[in-house]
Amino acid sequence: MMTHPVFTDVVLHSDDELAELLGGRVDERKTIHAWPLSCVQAVRMDDGTSLVYKVQLPPTVEPEFYASASSSLLPGHRLLGPIGPGFAMAIDWVDAPSLSEAARGGGLLERGRDIVSEIAGIAGDLPSYLDIGSVANWTAVVDEVLSRRDELTAKGWFTHDDREAADRIRAWAGSSAVLSAIGAGSRVIHGDLTGDQVFVTDSGYRVIDWQRPIVAPAEVDLVSLLVEKRVEPHGIVDDAVVGIFWFLRLHWAVVAQYELFPGARRKLFDDWAHEAVDSILQRAPRPGRP
Repeated sequence: MMTHPVFTDVVLHSDDELAELLGGRVDERKTIHAWPLSCVQAVRMDDGTSLVYKVQLPPTVEPEFYASASSSLLPGHRLLGPIGPGFAMAIDWVDAPSLSEAARGGGLLERGRDIVSEIAGIAGDLPSYLDIGSVANWTAVVDEVLSRRDELTAKGWFTHDDREAADRIRAWAGSSAVLSAIGAGSRVIHGDLTGDQVFVTDSGYRVIDWQRPIVAPAEVDLVSLLVEKRVEPHGIVDDAVVGIFWFLRLHWAVVAQYELFPGARRKLFDDWAHEAVDSILQRAPRPGRP
């Protein structure tokens, strides 16, 4: 085993260990993404095949998702088992253009709707990182996020200056439109879908990075695709679902600062929270206004 040179909680297999697990010599491996919860490497084997080697730590649930899910959307994969505090996987390299590349000439919305529909068809007893698919779960998550946000704001780590924000967000979250959206169409979704995580192959789409699947309204994934490409989702997706997308962004900012990396204030998480709160407040009228 070897330890990642920067994120020392992430333990990786050595070349020899990886060769034994995969049944062939490792010719080359290169880190393509790393942060404190995971490391992703491109690996080329001696027979010329390429794959993605990925080690990740809780609270991500990608190994459990791959173990449970049945769908042509998922690339081929092998679960390599626990290593240190994490879990290792080998995922087939998808040699195809990403949705970001394929949609440069248009068609993002149509393709996005197709992908959302296919995600809804994934079979299996699917795990989730977060479940807001019932009014009770949604209410509990809203209360926890806003309470923790208040604590982070009091410490000066979150700096949004709208003093009515929490009350307005709570009122918005309890509105009939939002509760109806939560109750009507919630299912397991990707939860962090971008154009670079979808590949357009000759035999259909492949979707990667299932670290944080969420039980939520299905079109939250469509909002994610549109927002990433700077396409305004208002008028395309129900506005309550757009607000739920932004609340989930706020949830992740709060979890990251409060729970995953609590040692020091990180401006990135404050920026995420700012953007999310501002976007929710656009849909949350001030008291006394319609």
